[in-house]
Amino acid sequence: MEGMELIAAYEHGLARTLDGGLRNLGGVTVRGPSFDVPRRAPTVSFTVEGAHPREVCEALGRKGICAWDGDFYAVRPMEVLGLSGRGGVTRVGISLYNTEEEISRLLDEMKNVVRRSGTNR
Repeated sequence: MEGMELIAAYEHGLARTLDGGLRNLGGVTVRGPSFDVPRRAPTVSFTVEGAHPREVCEALGRKGICAWDGDFYAVRPMEVLGLSGRGGVTRVGISLYNTEEEISRLLDEMKNVVRRSGTNR
């Protein structure tokens, strides 16, 4: 494998872990395809029942975790999904400098976010 292929595989693996962890959290809906397909961008978009995407980002930010909220210029898909009036989605991107420990910490904090939103199932 070439260097860029190794980086892509590493990012894909971390994103797959994040995606699976979020899909297993009650009250969280991952928006987009799973990471069972190759060459998928290492970003994960999701919503939390009972929480505005900006609130999710602020909660994560207080723990030093970077996440973004909004429609990401995908206005029509957000309208079709019924998310445009609800602030869009929360999105997390993975890069070559992220670690498994950071993904674990993000998933742990998302459990707290879900619990505070009142949708812990």
